[in-house]
Amino acid sequence: MAPRDVSRFGDWCDRALAGLFVLFCTLPAVLTWSAPPPTGAIEREFRRPSSEPQRPATLAQAQAWPAQFDAWYSDHFGLRPRWIRLHNRLSLGVFGVSPTSEIVVGPDAWLFTTRDRAVDVWRGADPFSVEELELWTSVLEDRREWCSQHRVQYLFAIAPNKESIYPEYFPPRFDKLGPSRREQLVAHVARRSQFPLLDLTQPVSAAKSRTPQGEQLYYPLGTHWNDRGAVSAAYALLERLHALDARIPLGDESAVRFEPTDFQDDSWAGRLYLEDRMRQSNAHAAFERTIPAAAWERLRVFLERRDKSVQERARFELAPLDGEPAGWSIEIEGGMNVRVVRTGVMAPKALVFHDSMGEKLRPLLAEHFREVAFRWVPDFDTDAIERERPDVVLQVFVERALAATSLSTSPLDTPERLAAEFARSSETLLAGLDGLALPAGAAGSLEREPDGALRVDYGGSALELPEFVVPPSHWALVRVELDSPLDTALLLEFLTRRFAAYSRLARGVQRPLPAGAGRTVYVKLRVPGLCGPIRLHPGLAAACYRIRRLEVRAVPQ
Repeated sequence: MAPRDVSRFGDWCDRALAGLFVLFCTLPAVLTWSAPPPTGAIEREFRRPSSEPQRPATLAQAQAWPAQFDAWYSDHFGLRPRWIRLHNRLSLGVFGVSPTSEIVVGPDAWLFTTRDRAVDVWRGADPFSVEELELWTSVLEDRREWCSQHRVQYLFAIAPNKESIYPEYFPPRFDKLGPSRREQLVAHVARRSQFPLLDLTQPVSAAKSRTPQGEQLYYPLGTHWNDRGAVSAAYALLERLHALDARIPLGDESAVRFEPTDFQDDSWAGRLYLEDRMRQSNAHAAFERTIPAAAWERLRVFLERRDKSVQERARFELAPLDGEPAGWSIEIEGGMNVRVVRTGVMAPKALVFHDSMGEKLRPLLAEHFREVAFRWVPDFDTDAIERERPDVVLQVFVERALAATSLSTSPLDTPERLAAEFARSSETLLAGLDGLALPAGAAGSLEREPDGALRVDYGGSALELPEFVVPPSHWALVRVELDSPLDTALLLEFLTRRFAAYSRLARGVQRPLPAGAGRTVYVKLRVPGLCGPIRLHPGLAAACYRIRRLEVRAVPQ
């Protein structure tokens, strides 16, 4: 080939490479508008897609626009599901590693969650401190005492993490360094208290030894127990509840049979876009019911299709259809809260506080009460107990909750008791309204009034209190006097040395705030390692509030 031809061929190659480079860079942008991901595709990731940012009208909006566009583009770029699927197939199938930081992969492709520092907790690398163990024990005893004063039986139970039942499928590189938080708490309560804490690990482990070869009690591709695991836990709960109240009938676990089903239920496969390649065995529990299984399936489908971020206040009733036995109803009371009523049944009434592990317990427990209200909430709600007036209160929470939740209040801390403790204390940690501020760019406004009060046009953003230091062996007791235009609740959010992010559910305390002038709210923060600024929401609704006084004192533990 002549030198001139070689030169032309080289130029042609350069142009071709440049064209391919431009095509490679522009193709995702072109496909974003010409072939966007299917509608609803991202919902399998248990979140909403980011909305397209609007044209900025202010400097602040212009500064925020790049991050908003990046979030939108990341959710909508062309062929996104296919690229994610390819990445996940290579990660799991070729390299045997997790494609996301939210899970770890064990033997036989079992998946385990990493939420709430589950790996460190199982290893014993994130143990309770002695102060935290004492706090948990004290608050659990206070809850039982409060229930006893209201003639209610109280049971607190811990549902084990999957790795606690199936450690042989947990990644072997995570060695045990010490006891888990569950093991610590169970041992501490047994040693220092008479509180009847129920650890469901033992009955579920016993059921594992009876389970047929090839069947499991937890979903290999999910986080929760399946029907087999839920049955073993439910009958252990009923046995303990029967000991507290003999009117609660015992169930016959041997009468339950399990029917195979192709329904995958709790599985990460859909979130990984690999539902056609990652499958797990599953079985439904079948037993003699007064509420048919079809009714619970209708409830599941209804809740699954509904927007879970909307906390509806209206009640939705699920009544028997033609051909179904009468005498029962299921009511959805907003969010994921459910009430089950059976007529003509002489059995106690129950109130169950639970997390996601309680969802499969609902059909099993409902058969043993005349009425039971299931509340998917993380805390001990005294207002709900007083409103429901049950015979028994049951709390069931997964082992991971011991690392995610801080028990910061006691039901025995009544306003009268806290007012007396506040008056006895002479150690002031913070006084006055100086230093209260809204974070930069927050919704709402502050204005000092002539009488010294602080007018807060609350738009959802919390006020930050100046930082203070709580002395050893003391708790912080907050007193707020304010005017509220409506019945709402005051909320305090806090940080600790262990938890560096605010959380209304896990690290927040609410107290009722009735409408009126000069309302006084006391909040005692039983928080080991309290640090960082406390955030104050004067109410939970957008409105104008007037904060008259604020003071924080230290009270002995």
